Amino acid sequence: MYILMIARGVPTPQDPQWGCFEKDQAEALASLGHKIVVASVDSRFRLRWRHLGITHYHINNIDYYNSFIIPGAITKIFGSAFNSKIKEWQLERIYTIVEKKWGKPDVIYGQFFFNSYIAVPISKKHNIPLVTIEHAARFNNEIIDTQSLYQSQEVYKNTSANIAVSQSLQKALQKRFGIDCHVVYNVYGKEFYYNPPEQELDTFSFITTGSLISRKGFDLLPKAFALADLPKDKWKMQITGEGEEHATLQQQIDVAGYHDNIILVGKKGKEEIARLLNQSNVFVLPSRNENFSVAVLEALACGLPVVASICGGIRECIDEKNGLLFEVDDVEGLAKCLKHMYGHYQEYDRQAIADNCQARFSSEVIAKQLTEIFEDVVANYASNTKN
Repeated sequence: MYILMIARGVPTPQDPQWGCFEKDQAEALASLGHKIVVASVDSRFRLRWRHLGITHYHINNIDYYNSFIIPGAITKIFGSAFNSKIKEWQLERIYTIVEKKWGKPDVIYGQFFFNSYIAVPISKKHNIPLVTIEHAARFNNEIIDTQSLYQSQEVYKNTSANIAVSQSLQKALQKRFGIDCHVVYNVYGKEFYYNPPEQELDTFSFITTGSLISRKGFDLLPKAFALADLPKDKWKMQITGEGEEHATLQQQIDVAGYHDNIILVGKKGKEEIARLLNQSNVFVLPSRNENFSVAVLEALACGLPVVASICGGIRECIDEKNGLLFEVDDVEGLAKCLKHMYGHYQEYDRQAIADNCQARFSSEVIAKQLTEIFEDVVANYASNTKN
């Protein structure tokens, strides 16, 4: 099958996490023999040079086409409709190149509603079925912004199938839009597997990964560790990632007296994150809003027990065998979990955690689930077209 995926972007050394789980899915689908081409429109505002126009990458036998013309922060001055038209025009330019080189896709696969939205005109114009998968945490909120609501409604009017990355998101989408959704969980990259350190770690190591933004809840960590009152010379907490809260978070860490314990290690690529996970004892996710965290899957794949806030689909992958849960923004609850893990870490079977993760969320498992959906969509679309 020939699948045109519409993604956020392509991971690069400068932005190793941008479009990373789309890349993981693309490689998972390609491993089953599908032809995958990935298209993306970059409208981010970044204070660094990017190639103007369409850039082509060939990575692990997958072709990526990315268009950058002008940041959305500028086009939005003229209104959201104009901004969308500019993106649609860029995607149509990519599609023209892709169809000329590779032919007409069997299906268009949009990652996130905003990417599916700009793919709708292409789907209609070229008579290609559109499948969308939703990850956006905003749909868990009671109120969402007008533009997101409008765009998602337009998408769901024009899709042949809808996918949610968790059961909780499936219910939220069904309640808000009255649509049926398949559930296909996120996939983790092949870089993540259990590779235990050759010798016992000298210092008990907690770790977390994610953008340094309020939604991730990293500001809870200094307060929680203070309540847990662990011996300061016996533990460390590494936070990988970058973001707008870096300076504020560092200040909170310093004020709490944990500058030697809680370490902001910066942005890392997947191979480096996998290495750090395997050299740690416990993964911590204090998020205020998630759907189905890829970071948690990556930690589980490395055999780490997880401490996580109860948000989104976290209950769908964490139970008493692989972690502990606490309520969102519950600092005392987080502290109790940290303290329990520090004293009872050895009770968790890391190999069993990794094996269970592989059985449920590996690239092969998820790619097969997606393939079944695409095959049904293509068959039904062809049948309906004939009729």
